[in-house]
Amino acid sequence: MNITTSIKPDTILANCTLLDPSDETYLNHPIIERFGHPSQPIYVDQCNVDINGMSYDNPLILPIYDGQLNLVQCAVLQDGQRVQVMPDGLAQGFARYGHFDHAEPIIITYNLEAFFKIAQTGYAVALVILPSLCDAQHTEFKPFDFEQMAFGIHQLAKAGYTKLYMPVRPEHIQLEGFQKLEQDTALRLLNQHIVIDEQGIKTDYLIELYKDDGIEDVAIFIDESIKRLSSSGQWGELLPLAQPETSVNSAYPIHALPPLARDAVIAIAEHVQAPIGMTAQCVIGAMSHIAQAHVNAPHPFNPQGEPCSLYLLTEGQSGSRKSTSRNMADKAIIQHERKQYELYRRDLEQWKSGQAGLNKKDKEAYGTENPPPHDPSTLYSDITLESIAGLYVDGILNNASIASDEAGQFFGGYTMKGDTRTQAIGGYAKLFDDGFVERTRSKSNLNGSGRAYDVRLTFNLQGQHEVLSDALKDPVLRGQGFLPRFILTIPENLAGTRLQDAIYRSKNANHDHRLIAYWTRCEYLLDDCPRPQGGQELHNGRYVIPMNDEAREIDASFYNMFEELQGKGKRYEYLQAFASRASQLARRLATVFAYFEGLQWIDAKTLTGACEVVKHSLNEWAMYADIEVKTESDAERLIKWFAKYCTNKKIDKLAYSSFMNSCPRPMRGSKQKLEPVLEELIDSHYLKIEEISKVRHILINPILLEMVA
Repeated sequence: MNITTSIKPDTILANCTLLDPSDETYLNHPIIERFGHPSQPIYVDQCNVDINGMSYDNPLILPIYDGQLNLVQCAVLQDGQRVQVMPDGLAQGFARYGHFDHAEPIIITYNLEAFFKIAQTGYAVALVILPSLCDAQHTEFKPFDFEQMAFGIHQLAKAGYTKLYMPVRPEHIQLEGFQKLEQDTALRLLNQHIVIDEQGIKTDYLIELYKDDGIEDVAIFIDESIKRLSSSGQWGELLPLAQPETSVNSAYPIHALPPLARDAVIAIAEHVQAPIGMTAQCVIGAMSHIAQAHVNAPHPFNPQGEPCSLYLLTEGQSGSRKSTSRNMADKAIIQHERKQYELYRRDLEQWKSGQAGLNKKDKEAYGTENPPPHDPSTLYSDITLESIAGLYVDGILNNASIASDEAGQFFGGYTMKGDTRTQAIGGYAKLFDDGFVERTRSKSNLNGSGRAYDVRLTFNLQGQHEVLSDALKDPVLRGQGFLPRFILTIPENLAGTRLQDAIYRSKNANHDHRLIAYWTRCEYLLDDCPRPQGGQELHNGRYVIPMNDEAREIDASFYNMFEELQGKGKRYEYLQAFASRASQLARRLATVFAYFEGLQWIDAKTLTGACEVVKHSLNEWAMYADIEVKTESDAERLIKWFAKYCTNKKIDKLAYSSFMNSCPRPMRGSKQKLEPVLEELIDSHYLKIEEISKVRHILINPILLEMVA
């Protein structure tokens, strides 16, 4: 019979004879006589077979299966000759005997004699099909041999078989090829040299796995070897991991605000029944909106200063009274704009009346000599960068605020998605840093293109955790410096505590002297446009509020502290983009405080208060330093990562050094941070540390891999 390379394996087996172990033909087959018999039926092609110019006389045929136990090929075996694989010539799987069960061990062999012997023990056994299986003499292992072994192991692991073991002679077990198999796959090596304690007497065994070895001895060897590997063996019941420390929201430093603003914050919180942190951000947002039009913050290298505009972000649950708090804080601004809008409407009507009845040419001349009045609105809840840039470029706006209690609409809107996101992030960053904005349109539509200098923008965004969470952890928004410009607070949720009694209902915010004083101050600053004091010089309509000597010392100390805290292993190692702006944000916030209080200088008290608010913000940002920090402990996060890693890589262990350099932050690369977490996982039976070939490895409890699968 001439076998072609395209013949299918089921066709090959259909032309074979299935011999039973009790058949004389079975026992007398040359392969069985030399290598032993598996006590299982075998396939024999009882004729002469020619394959690729080589003749095979009554060859043994081994079916080859993939990891899903599908028949894919056949191996043709004859004593003393090279093994042939049909079709394709290269084994795409392994031969097998016994019942393959995911919960039971599978013994993997690379030797035909061992394959037949182990088959007799009742253990499921797989044979890696090497071309040299039937050679007259054993030759040294080749790199190809180990590649074939790894291929079969990976197939089984991918199919969910995790209890994979390979017996190896003691002189071979230290070979690099076998060591790499154990390090890189789900395989565990069984040393064929074993010492067994029998009734207090230690006995050395060297199991050869020859055909003449006793089945019972081979079974004992496998039993004992597997037991020893898992001994520390019994993993033990998985114990509950310590729950993460409850994220206790750090108290908002209300004492840090200037007296007038502080009293307003407390009053709004009382009347609205909203968290202090939320009302504080609203009041600061209003102060920033007012101050940015008239003053600049001091800058270490620029005598003209920098914008004092602030970007504020508040996380709050649905129903936390975000919009009510903001409306009360912005009340004076809203009323001021309403008055301005009424004047605008009157001027607009007059402008329209002035050109009524004019022909087209005269209307154009009238419009040139009498430009139409501009809408005085400066508070926006939903506006794109493109639109607000146009208002700046056209000279309609110099100062504006985007204030919204639906921050999710901002982060999830068109501007912050897709191709426009990078441009928008850069645009908002330039507005923050330099008060500069550019609007560039296509060559076919240049109308509206241009630049605007010395314009200002304040952000006061509020949103729910479910909406903000993904945005706050977005590496682009964080890494490109957009989010690090924001002062963040995550106030406590007051739901369930906001009860109203008769005394509460009798109070009227409009009659609260604290709010009246705050609103009056806002109105004064909006209407009178205070001029610089002393030797302060105007720069494009704004003057710099400088720091006094004490404040400059505090600024330097504050900068140095946060510079040091960005170092390796320090608190803000993974928040460098945020911590590096701490000093800048504190100076800006202090400028806003000082302007609102009517101070000529930023003094030590004012800057110290601003620093406290910025430190609070950085602590809030730290809650988002790791993806699941609010819901998972370090131990939970680490074991979840490792279980997924092992499943994807089809392994059950990893060298300690690789483990430390790959695990989640902040444990990555830090033995000091990793070791306590490992200790907890080991004590709770999730992991083990074992030395393999003098290299420390982290082993995962196989139960966890089954759970992931």
